[in-house]
Amino acid sequence: MVYQILKEYGVKGGKMDQHFLTDAAALDEIVSAAQLEPSDIVLEVGGGIGNLSERIAPRVSKLIIIELDPQMVHILKSRLSVYQNIEIIPGNVMDVDLTNLGFNKIVANLPYSISSDVTLKFLQSEFDSAVLMYQYEFAQRLTAAPGGKDYGRLSVHVQYKSDAEMILKVPKESFEPAPKVDSAVIRLTPRPASYSVENTDFFYSVTKALFSQRRKKIKNTLLGSLLKMELPNLKEILEQISDQPFAAATACCNAGADADSAECAADCAAADSTNAECAAAAAGHIAEAIRISDDLSNKTVGDVLSMRAEELSPADIAHFSNILYSFSSKKGN
Repeated sequence: MVYQILKEYGVKGGKMDQHFLTDAAALDEIVSAAQLEPSDIVLEVGGGIGNLSERIAPRVSKLIIIELDPQMVHILKSRLSVYQNIEIIPGNVMDVDLTNLGFNKIVANLPYSISSDVTLKFLQSEFDSAVLMYQYEFAQRLTAAPGGKDYGRLSVHVQYKSDAEMILKVPKESFEPAPKVDSAVIRLTPRPASYSVENTDFFYSVTKALFSQRRKKIKNTLLGSLLKMELPNLKEILEQISDQPFAAATACCNAGADADSAECAADCAAADSTNAECAAAAAGHIAEAIRISDDLSNKTVGDVLSMRAEELSPADIAHFSNILYSFSSKKGN
């Protein structure tokens, strides 16, 4: 069927990141993984020739398709005209304000060249679940656990407020034209963050900096990163917090009587506001707030600075981000 459609409309894939999925079983499995309900409003990005769209539309209340290629827009309008519940938005998804579209699910064979940017954009919207096709290596990065070569900035950012599950591996031969690599289908399910961050944008900046030179130790990586533009005295800050216990290193404990956090100020007061005792007093409630890795609970910040970024869990990175943000705020940076 896909080959017939391509021939009928004179379509040749390969341009604009277009690789059309020809495997009917894979198409059906993608739709099944989305667990579509009659009340759902679904967003599809890169509708192509509509081979996925025509499986979604009969099952949902509304299907919104964003398609960049004018030729594909024409084909979608022609092939899907029988459905009255489809809205087609011509243009680049990165230029579209998604917040007002009202969708609750996303199903898409994404353009691979924008996989990272569009995924992070999705995560800024509210939705119940997303079933998305990626290059296989990219999908491995989304689902990677700490310690491996695939674990990095994208793993941390995506797993901050969502669960990423690999559903299906799709060989390159399942596409026309065949891409150079295999693909995979991932299901993203948003959830409340399992740990808190003081400032989300700063957390993202710290994460990006940590993985900018992943072969180096964290201290050297940070000092050679763009984070210094946000924290001009980053070197001084790292030196000042280096001896603090990582589990309890916060600005209020470093600043002693200068604390303006009521909870931490109480901890400091109970310990006569001395740095060492204050850190020990605060360790309990801070470790409870962010569950850092067990093997870091007795380490100092300096110990962590001598590690590599991939050794830190997302929660460890969030805690480290909070340390930097809180301390820099105390110092007026």
